[in-house]
Amino acid sequence: MKSRYWKMALYVFLLCPLLTGCWNMRELDHMFYAHAVGIDYKDGQYQLDVQILDFSTLGMQEGGGGKSEPETGAWVGKGHGNSIQSALHNLYATSQRRIYWGHLNTVIISESVLKLGIHEVIDILTRYSEFRYTLWVFGTRASVEEVLLASPILESSPVYSQLGDPNDVYNQSSFIQPIRLNRLIVEMREPGKTPLLPLITLSKGYWLDKKQKYSALEIEGIGMIKDGKWNGWLSKEKVTGSRWLERSTARTPLVIDSEKKHPVASVVFEHPKPRINPEIRKGKVYFNIKVTVKGSIGEMGREASESFITSRSEKLIEEEIRRTFMEGLKQKTDILNLLDSLYRKNLQEWRNITRSREFPLDAESLKSIDVKVRITNSGRTVEPFPDNANQHGDGMEIEIE
Repeated sequence: MKSRYWKMALYVFLLCPLLTGCWNMRELDHMFYAHAVGIDYKDGQYQLDVQILDFSTLGMQEGGGGKSEPETGAWVGKGHGNSIQSALHNLYATSQRRIYWGHLNTVIISESVLKLGIHEVIDILTRYSEFRYTLWVFGTRASVEEVLLASPILESSPVYSQLGDPNDVYNQSSFIQPIRLNRLIVEMREPGKTPLLPLITLSKGYWLDKKQKYSALEIEGIGMIKDGKWNGWLSKEKVTGSRWLERSTARTPLVIDSEKKHPVASVVFEHPKPRINPEIRKGKVYFNIKVTVKGSIGEMGREASESFITSRSEKLIEEEIRRTFMEGLKQKTDILNLLDSLYRKNLQEWRNITRSREFPLDAESLKSIDVKVRITNSGRTVEPFPDNANQHGDGMEIEIE
């Protein structure tokens, strides 16, 4: 019996070295964790700005603690070189610990890099195994360093900023849709698509406390990408029409007669359902857009009937879509991605129309826009809507142009 136990003990002893283990694992606090990276091009060199999280401020925020003075909750490390890879290793040279990229959340690309082309950026992000395809991607015309150092309002960590979770703001007020790396890659490879990159910047003077004013991150517009390069940009005010053609639009406002001293009403619309129908006539393409959308009245500035608010909303939405289309034409860009509908429904005609190098769209290409609005909720009202669709409180007629 004793010899049997000795044999079993010998077998166990010999098998121990063959067992796998975490011998090469590093302690969590022995690494730097990259949260966002900014890529810029200055003086003939790439400049890399890497935002490293400070987990002490993140823990304090989640635990309910806080500091009297707002902090960024992050450090920014810099590297530069003739290529992105060399800039990365230049950064490693001054890093005091290994940088872990598995938690990278956001990539910011400067206008100068976009003008050179973003193929090298995408190649780096998709080649290294620690990078994921679900990164948020932004462009910027501002300083990459200042964007990364911006302090989130009332927070201690950039994890809770628009860089960390842009959908949090977009779902409450939908104007320009955030984009992830995988979707950007797909749109760049689709022949009929025009990739649109959200542009992030710093806005000053909107948030303050008793001591000072603070800069806040804001989406200022979109950058248009053509053949992997910068093709101009448009401000948020000029691309408001695109939100009505995005099924992802969760909640977006429309102020009726906003140019007047006392607007009639403010309506919040949700989840528009667009449909684009292309038609070919004598070798030229025309597009008919239909949009159905439901809304609720959030504010009444003056007394007006439901039918007036409905008809006026339909006209304003139509005007926004057409105005955005015309803004894209000025830069020879299909900003509403109308040609993509032709590409998917009639590939041969798409090939015939786009075979020429000339831009195939003009002001007549957008033939019709049919908008159907349904008001589903008028909120808390003291009195019912007036019977006359063309009257408000002062009894004056409202003319619809």
